[in-house]
Amino acid sequence: MASEREERIARNEALFKAANERMAAWAERQDAEGTELYFCECADTECTEKIALRQDDYERVRSEPNRFFVLPGHVVPDAETVVESHGDWLVVEKPLG
Repeated sequence: MASEREERIARNEALFKAANERMAAWAERQDAEGTELYFCECADTECTEKIALRQDDYERVRSEPNRFFVLPGHVVPDAETVVESHGDWLVVEKPLG
């Protein structure tokens, strides 16, 4: 069973994920080449930093509901695991359940 803290972290990350999903659906983004800026999906509700991602990277991470992209230094080690490192951004995974 997840602790209250882990549930709060998951809610915060889900909010950033929802904002990014809305931005990704904008028509002007779908036609864009190269990278686009997305919100860091870390647990910190005060974080407003952005990550430059290619559309295919965004879609790949998005295809796994328990994965989020965050900036280095924004990982909560006791609540998530880094599963990919891309230098200026990371993919973290939360346990399912």
